[in-house]
Amino acid sequence: MGKHIMVDLETWGTCSGSALRSIGAIVFDPVMGTLGANFYANIDLPSQEALGLTREQDTIDWWTQQGDAAQRTLELDQTPLPEVLASFSQWWAKADGQFFWSHGANFDEVLLQAAYRAADMGGVPWKYWDVRCSRTVLALGNRRPKREGTIAHYAIDDARAQAIAVSAALRAGVRA
Repeated sequence: MGKHIMVDLETWGTCSGSALRSIGAIVFDPVMGTLGANFYANIDLPSQEALGLTREQDTIDWWTQQGDAAQRTLELDQTPLPEVLASFSQWWAKADGQFFWSHGANFDEVLLQAAYRAADMGGVPWKYWDVRCSRTVLALGNRRPKREGTIAHYAIDDARAQAIAVSAALRAGVRA
């Protein structure tokens, strides 16, 4: 059976077709509460604009109000989108990924899928029926990710916090 993977994106917009800033992902076992291998990459903007991905002014303005730590993490080691997506697909396969988790059913997966399409990557490495929403699980358990000691809007920190919170909620027996 495939693994559960929590994915978090930092982006230049909130709708499908927006350029991505970074991808963070971590393997987790929601039953045992353990974390495994992780993936992180920053993505350069010019490679995405060349593919037709865009930025939204509201999000550009929002980023100017975010912390310096988040800004610094996003500016390091930027890689063209097609290379990042190829690396992510390889990592997903090596990690035996199956379940794609994110914090909101209508954001990370949708934007990442649009990036794969724009880069003509031949499709995402997960199946649509294996997409899961951490926000729903956490709302049912009246929980939130604990982000103390993390960098806000650093995708790998966010993915880790979300995976830990989902695991805790499921182990506590969240019921709809």
